[in-house]
Amino acid sequence: MSTEMVEKDEDWGGPAVYWSRVAKSDGFDIEGIPRTPYTVGLLAYNCASMPEDLMVKHYAMLGLHRYNMLEGTSLKLHTLLKYNRLQNVVSSYFMTLNARNSDDRSRQEIFQVRIDERKINSLDLTCSLARPKDKKDDEVTTKKPFMAHFHGCAVPDSDLFDGELPDWPSDEALNDTKRFYVLTSSDRQANDWINLYLQLLICANDPMSAQIKPKFMSDLQILKVAIETHIGDAKPKERLEAKCANVYITFKGLDTIPMIDEIGGEHVRKAIVRRVISPGFLTIVGQHWSGINTKKSAKNEEKARRQRKRYRFG
Repeated sequence: MSTEMVEKDEDWGGPAVYWSRVAKSDGFDIEGIPRTPYTVGLLAYNCASMPEDLMVKHYAMLGLHRYNMLEGTSLKLHTLLKYNRLQNVVSSYFMTLNARNSDDRSRQEIFQVRIDERKINSLDLTCSLARPKDKKDDEVTTKKPFMAHFHGCAVPDSDLFDGELPDWPSDEALNDTKRFYVLTSSDRQANDWINLYLQLLICANDPMSAQIKPKFMSDLQILKVAIETHIGDAKPKERLEAKCANVYITFKGLDTIPMIDEIGGEHVRKAIVRRVISPGFLTIVGQHWSGINTKKSAKNEEKARRQRKRYRFG
């Protein structure tokens, strides 16, 4: 059942009535809610009757990643059932999906995930809801009234993860083991969220390919990953699960990147993705790094120097 279209304003009650009805399900179940064709409301999509959109699929996977990090579970996306989205270019997505536990693939559970974009054609988004549909009251949320789109985000607990993304660290900087951890091959294989972050970045920068080229990321190969945290001499597992982290990914297997000159899948490329989790929010921000823009180097090195000093004397 889809959104009901009516011709007269009196048949749908006006914008206030429409959005109050949408709010009852937090934007996830809008079937049967009437609106006029001229109303700015949510667009409904039935995933069973349309081609797969890789960006929406990865948004759903990000919601499960948020849930897994907070709850200690290992849920995987099984099927994306439906989603609703705003008509804005920078939009919000309300997704309903089937998830299953990687340890017990026979059991499935319906989940709801909300993603809010903050920039066009850029990886800058926030997940504020990721919950089993039948356990709405258990979800830790922002406790704010329903808004169809908002620019809220996670708040970092360190200046190291605030503001602009850093430049690529030097080889010398990577030797600072209190600040960086370089993942082993087994680390990369065991933490599939690294692939998720990279693919989210690629989809955000090239949304057209994400819609019409289902295999355009099939040749991706991650070569090296370093994670930057501010938790000092922590064990690798604690660093990988840190709520605030900058992730530096070296990879190949992507033919082109919009706004980047190098063409060809054999080119080694670099990406930086930041993760920040605070109560109610998971925010992911990322960019491809080409070495062209280094204006922030001095600022970031000074910030890193202050962090290292804090480790020594804190």
